[in-house]
Amino acid sequence: MSDGFSSTPRLQYLRNFTVQIRIAGTDTIVGTGVAVPPDGKVVTCAHVIKAALGFHPRKAGKRKVGVYYPQLRGDDRKDYQAKVAACFREYDDDLVLLQLTDGPSPLTLQQMPVLGTAEDSQGNPFRSYGYHRLAHYIGGWADGDISGPVDCPEDGNFQAEPVQLESSQINRGMSGAAVLDKERNLVIGVVSETWFPDESTKDRDTAWAVNARVLKLDPLNLPVQDEPHPKRPAPKPRIDAEEARRAVAPDLQPVWNNAPPSLDEWVGRAELLKDLSADWSNPNLRVTGLIGFGGEGKSSLVRRWVDDLLKDSSQIQPDGIFWWGFYEKPSVEEFFEAALRYLSGGRIDTSKLPSSSLKAQVISAMLDVGRYLFILDGLEVMQHQGGDRYGLLKSKDLRDFLGYFSSPDHNSFCLITSRAPVHDLMEYVTYVQRDVTCMHPADGRALLRKVGVEKGKDDELDRVVSECDGHALSLSLLGSFLADQYSGDISKASEIPQPTDEITQQASPKQYDHVHRILRRYDENLTKPGRAFLTLFSAFRLPVEESALEKVFRAPGELSLQASITTLSEKKFKAMITRLLTARILRFDTSLGQYTVHPLIRNHYQERFEDHDPEQQKEAHLLIRDYYLEMGGDVPRHPTLDNLIPFIEAVHHCCFSGEYNQAYQIQIEHIFQYDRRVVAHELGAYETILSIMFDFFPDGDTLQDPLVKNPGDKGWILNTVGFCLMSLGRLNEAAPFMERASKKVIELKDWHNASVGYRNLADLYASIGDLSASLDSAEEALILANREEDSVEKRVDIRNSLVWKAWVAHLSGNLQEAGDDFKRAETLEREDDSSVNYLYGLRGFMHAHHLRRYDDATYSRKVIAANLIVCEEERYVNSVSRCHRMLGDLDADEGQYDSARDHYDKALRIARGITFLPALIEALLARGRWYAKYRSDPQVAFSDLEEALEYALDSGYKIYEADIRIALAWAHYAAGDPTAARAEAERALRESEKMGYHWGKLDSEEILGKLEE
Repeated sequence: MSDGFSSTPRLQYLRNFTVQIRIAGTDTIVGTGVAVPPDGKVVTCAHVIKAALGFHPRKAGKRKVGVYYPQLRGDDRKDYQAKVAACFREYDDDLVLLQLTDGPSPLTLQQMPVLGTAEDSQGNPFRSYGYHRLAHYIGGWADGDISGPVDCPEDGNFQAEPVQLESSQINRGMSGAAVLDKERNLVIGVVSETWFPDESTKDRDTAWAVNARVLKLDPLNLPVQDEPHPKRPAPKPRIDAEEARRAVAPDLQPVWNNAPPSLDEWVGRAELLKDLSADWSNPNLRVTGLIGFGGEGKSSLVRRWVDDLLKDSSQIQPDGIFWWGFYEKPSVEEFFEAALRYLSGGRIDTSKLPSSSLKAQVISAMLDVGRYLFILDGLEVMQHQGGDRYGLLKSKDLRDFLGYFSSPDHNSFCLITSRAPVHDLMEYVTYVQRDVTCMHPADGRALLRKVGVEKGKDDELDRVVSECDGHALSLSLLGSFLADQYSGDISKASEIPQPTDEITQQASPKQYDHVHRILRRYDENLTKPGRAFLTLFSAFRLPVEESALEKVFRAPGELSLQASITTLSEKKFKAMITRLLTARILRFDTSLGQYTVHPLIRNHYQERFEDHDPEQQKEAHLLIRDYYLEMGGDVPRHPTLDNLIPFIEAVHHCCFSGEYNQAYQIQIEHIFQYDRRVVAHELGAYETILSIMFDFFPDGDTLQDPLVKNPGDKGWILNTVGFCLMSLGRLNEAAPFMERASKKVIELKDWHNASVGYRNLADLYASIGDLSASLDSAEEALILANREEDSVEKRVDIRNSLVWKAWVAHLSGNLQEAGDDFKRAETLEREDDSSVNYLYGLRGFMHAHHLRRYDDATYSRKVIAANLIVCEEERYVNSVSRCHRMLGDLDADEGQYDSARDHYDKALRIARGITFLPALIEALLARGRWYAKYRSDPQVAFSDLEEALEYALDSGYKIYEADIRIALAWAHYAAGDPTAARAEAERALRESEKMGYHWGKLDSEEILGKLEE
């Protein structure tokens, strides 16, 4: 850890509480707002409301504006309406307070900002986020410095001096945005105005904000403080860190994983190279993001910087370098497996870490053993590319990993390249974003000279650089083309046609148009084999191995795209490859023996491939399928993800050739290994499975049926998609797939699997708080079970369906009905096996939970104690965790606090070592609630409960969320904060009433009653 640097690097996260102000009933954004406590309040500028209503908010009366919450997740409602609750009648401070009129605030107390006065912020850096449109991006960040308070404008009556800001990024639409002091971690103002200079451009970066001090004045009366607000700590791996550190291998050599080759013709970017070296040497930084359009040279810039670093003995040298290109390998699971294998030197058996979450934590714990350099290249592949979640990471595990990396508690460093801002890291002061924009004219000119443009004056080259918008890839391709075709004559650049109107009207940035028009001209001058090679190359998703040159590109075929290639002699074939490398269209990684192309070049030739005859496309995909099947060979019984990659690619190409049934058999036999389901049970690679399943849908459209013939196989694919979505915490998305899967099975009159499917739906609906749908599913499961022919399987299905019916009754407060159904199920369990006395597994856990809440702790303890013995013998690890959790609850009820703590600690330790999220949420919730309610230790309680709440919110577990909020209310009560306690309890009560969740209502009323005493 760096000396003297705070271990709490997280600022308030602006996007948590920033909202859009809209004209009511429309999507028209007129400005930005800040959601503030108390419940349902929003602050914005008075002139924003005037823009929405057409007149000053003093005259608003009951008229309403729209408030849109883009940060809400999943299917949560986002659009609300609000009225003017308060504004200054006699003063001109440009602020107004809104009140939602159609419901309470959808944000949590933890998402609300802490407001502060601006007087002590002079000279401090600030950050803001607001809705100023740039092309198709509707929101964006602004960074700058707080110049300080200035004299009030002459034409008004003000209660506080405006705060002058210096920033080049504040623009129209940001009025109403929060100004966050990065030193004091307080929202010290609200952006109100920016200066648009004349042609002299003097004072062009000047803007102003309203001092947040006025928010505490009547009639707004919001809480505003003078003292700084503490920053939050970065997340930490929750594993045995010492064990992870001991597994780090010594003397690690760089692993490049398809990094671009070092460029001899490097020019320019001196300032960015200098910035990267400064970031590497800065003890307060852990992650740098290089953000810019594709083809600006981000990857090459990083490679150049790393090469320079390794040659510069005056700089601290990395103890290891791990480069990962997400365009070439867009798999989170594969990334974590490879990174762990690298740092451990293979000392850790990755199959014993059955989730990406665990792998991420182990890797993160290893980071402080040395000073390791990670490069995550092309991260945009893993980010949302549009909508309200633009720039956010799709994978929670990857987000957590970068959060761990942002901690100051190690000395490693991460470089990210992406086309999209990495919004998940903007709250960390250990992260810095550096924009990679167009090349300076002199640098662009030098690049053209370097790649062979020798004929032409500097002003002619400068004009071409300007026409290409200084786009590095375009200039490199253009220069190489002119050198190859016209002996480096710059005057010939004018013969390359400009983009057509059709192209320029597309949503892609104009820089990409330059690439496509140059490549189209390249195509005209390429030989037919050269065009065929690049077209076939684009059909590969992964880097192309050297072995594929002979087995795919030179393979014979009647309709083959590669027919012209097969006629070439070996010498001419190699000469063609060399020419493509020289032209910088093709890249070769000598360490891996793999060929790649830039993503923009691949996209160009992929369009050409898709324009070919469908039969030629099919033959090409089948050829690649066969290549990967041969590469895969025999799969080990306990494979790594690396072992499965050839078969994953074979499935993909099989699907794209239209051979869906064969693709289904390949993945069942090689990837899942039939009922062993190793890719799920041993590797926990749910994102990988999901990507495999999506290939079975027409054009990836999951609203349609999978394109296999057998209805049972269709149901299997749909159910697998639902299962993966549940495992990834995307519960709301899972339900439609599981419903469709169950219907497919019913069509086959497979009553057993249909009953199982509806029980899974009962579980899912209960988790997301739809108790009515959960009961319907449980009852349907029972009906379907009764249709089965008499057998042991039928009795098991009836028993299990009764348990789910009982569980929903328990959650809904129908306790007598719940008890009766649990007893019936228990009787069936005993009839099936005379040696047992109780329900077992999840059935026993649910029964014991019901008994404890229904005042029969003695029988509850008997059930759970018996279950613990069986589950430990059978190694049902998630059930063992749940048993310890339940025993902790029973001991806590009886005042046996030492024993309770031991059980909770065991439950949590086990839950952290497996992939079953409900067990982890339950263990965190139970221990946190115990510390808050029984031990009055809010500090430990908050740690557990806030972690549990994050998991519940991310995944959509509504029942858990209500229980966690009630426990948080007890924690706030123990911390002496009745206002926060009431807010959490009332929110839990509202949600519980909406769901019909009996225990949520009961427990919320208990803490609310305590607050009334």
